[in-house]
Amino acid sequence: MNDITRREFVQASTTAIGACAVAAQPSGRGTHRGEHAKVFMVMFGTAPSQDDTDLRPMTHTQIVQRLQRDCDGVDFTVRDLAAGAKLDAVVNEVKDLKRQQFDGVIVYGCPREYDLLRSGLPTINVAVLNDFMNIPFPLYRQNRTIGAMLDPWRFCADPNVSERMFLDLIAKVKLIRALKRMKTEQILTVTDSPRVNVIYGDLLKNSPPDYNEQILGAISETFGTRVIKIGTKEVVEEPYIRDLWKNDNPEANEIARRWIDTAERMVGTMESEVVRSAKVYLAMKWLMQRHNATAMAYHIRTLVPNPRREDYVVSCPATSEFQLHNIVAKCQSHLNILLSEMMLQYAYGRPSMLGDFSVDTYNNTSCVQHCEGPWNAWGDDRRVPYKIRDHRERPVRKRNLPGVGVGWCIMYPPNEPVTMWQLDVLSKEVLVHTGRTVPMYKGRVKYKDHFYDMM
Repeated sequence: MNDITRREFVQASTTAIGACAVAAQPSGRGTHRGEHAKVFMVMFGTAPSQDDTDLRPMTHTQIVQRLQRDCDGVDFTVRDLAAGAKLDAVVNEVKDLKRQQFDGVIVYGCPREYDLLRSGLPTINVAVLNDFMNIPFPLYRQNRTIGAMLDPWRFCADPNVSERMFLDLIAKVKLIRALKRMKTEQILTVTDSPRVNVIYGDLLKNSPPDYNEQILGAISETFGTRVIKIGTKEVVEEPYIRDLWKNDNPEANEIARRWIDTAERMVGTMESEVVRSAKVYLAMKWLMQRHNATAMAYHIRTLVPNPRREDYVVSCPATSEFQLHNIVAKCQSHLNILLSEMMLQYAYGRPSMLGDFSVDTYNNTSCVQHCEGPWNAWGDDRRVPYKIRDHRERPVRKRNLPGVGVGWCIMYPPNEPVTMWQLDVLSKEVLVHTGRTVPMYKGRVKYKDHFYDMM
């Protein structure tokens, strides 16, 4: 085997999987947990002068009040340079924000002093429509800064555009809140692989020998999130899990019955397999509590030692159940995907799916497919219809037998906006692709029914 550079390795290993979230505006529902994020906000005066018109812009106080109302879980400390705050004093405060355990900075207006962008904290620089825009964009990347824009004078002929600007700023503030939460998160990954993260690429190439240390170090450095790795042995030796597998469990029966009753139909598998999947959910829930984890990947296919083919179980149904409770859990140990989904879930209450990504250029369609996905794709009480199927990857190739497992066929509605994205902690990149869902089974479909039935 040949060695491969870290850069080449990262590029090769991130192309096969994408995380996607359905719907345009994030709901933000039920997302805040834990300590409030502390945001330091510096506000400059903006052009044009109010002496030039009888119109009056949205005041600084009104802007702050809107942010306070719509960004729950965030505490704002405001320094208004148009209301008497001194720039030199504010710059000195910004230099000390890390020590004071602030979580982010907002600079409203053109930053006359660039050190305001150099706090080392996530920073949002808000440009004002029709103000001078000599903003130092080259400093953004190296100083963890992103841009936003507001229209306090309501110049836009379409008020929806002005509102979209404010919603965009609110969404970015919620990312700061999510980053605050990530510092206290702990991921449990269950896998027998020597690597803590699933990787793809040329099988004739080696990952770096210190790959685990590299990616875990990058996760800790970037997010402050801790990762714990265990394997089959640690799972199957737990008395709770042995008892769960061997005995009838009323809670598992109730969960399985709910899954079956809310499905459109069940084909290729049977109720006992759904009950087993519900037991996997309970086992994962117990393991998270046992290891003080807040997110999880379950990349083994058993609850018992030395499993027979008919003992095969999968965790994909459990992931959908966890998403109903605002918890991120995956059926494979893709740490970049876990982190991506945690960010979306914690910032906006929007669940995502892990998926194998391919592109059909002739139909101009991207395909993201897997055995799991959220029923509550909008992050609220709406639900997506689904069918219960046998799992495509299974040791028992016939159907309706023990060991065929359970997978979902989730029928997402057509023409819904979708964002596919993935963080990559080693390269410090974000992979982004957008589109709209295509019709499934009826309407102006791209594919025949067996395209979905054979997934």
